[in-house]
Amino acid sequence: MSDWNRIMQLLKGETMEHSKTLGDFNRYSELQYGYETELIRILYYDLPENYYEKYASYECPKLCTILEGRKEVKINEMERFEYDSQEIILLPPQSSVEMKIKEQTKALVFELSDQLMERLRNVVEEEFQVPESSPTHAVVRCELNEKANSLTASMERIKQYMAHPAERKNFLIDLSAQEMAYHLLQMQVLEQNLLTNHRHPVFRAIRDIQEQLPGIRYVKDLADNYNMSHANFTNQFKKITGLTPLDYITNQKMQLAKQWLQHRNVTEVAFDLNYESVSYFIGLFKKKYGVTPKQYQMSVQRQVVVT
Repeated sequence: MSDWNRIMQLLKGETMEHSKTLGDFNRYSELQYGYETELIRILYYDLPENYYEKYASYECPKLCTILEGRKEVKINEMERFEYDSQEIILLPPQSSVEMKIKEQTKALVFELSDQLMERLRNVVEEEFQVPESSPTHAVVRCELNEKANSLTASMERIKQYMAHPAERKNFLIDLSAQEMAYHLLQMQVLEQNLLTNHRHPVFRAIRDIQEQLPGIRYVKDLADNYNMSHANFTNQFKKITGLTPLDYITNQKMQLAKQWLQHRNVTEVAFDLNYESVSYFIGLFKKKYGVTPKQYQMSVQRQVVVT
């Protein structure tokens, strides 16, 4: 039995009292039937096809993950988007969510203690050299890739601890909940600083990468822009993002490539992203997504035909 299936059984109440599968976002049910420790509440949802709901995150931040299916959401009246099991969403407290589901979707949500998040916020803000402590309300949307390795490890440990004896379970889950909160705050503060911090070279670099992505070729050129050595720039960049500048740029280019491949051929995309070798681009794309750019194009075309 997989770890996720084990958690589903636990949260359905098959092996654990006072828990069950949730079929909607009724707050009374969430408070009554989630698996709860001092620092975290774990909620399992099995939502039917053609489901629609408006709900709130109330006083606690929520880490939303999908086990099967996909959701279309509009958060805090911002742009609507879809996500699936390859992404996570962190909802700040008091967020409003409008959700549409076309197919049956199973989701696991980790509701973190607001006291825990506040306790760790000062630690994270000091690491990121944030000048003044202030509430962070950024919605975090993150792919489950190298950037989220530490967060994914915390989630995996919680899965394992759910099967431990009762006397140890809550203590171990709360340890991982603290790790999870720490990594989520890192992501959240990063998102907030991209908008507000105009001095720190790493935040400036991330904005420049996002604005100039297709034309960027060499990390050294970026470091020179901020009067930093390549080694120092790389170290500071990795400390904040968890990735080297090269890995971050490659990830961003591969995500852009997926968009462009829907209406351009492979060679055009490779050259437009400033890769001199098409075969090198193909290798990078396959390493990240497990398929070649051409195979990805064919899968997209099949989906269009089906719909």
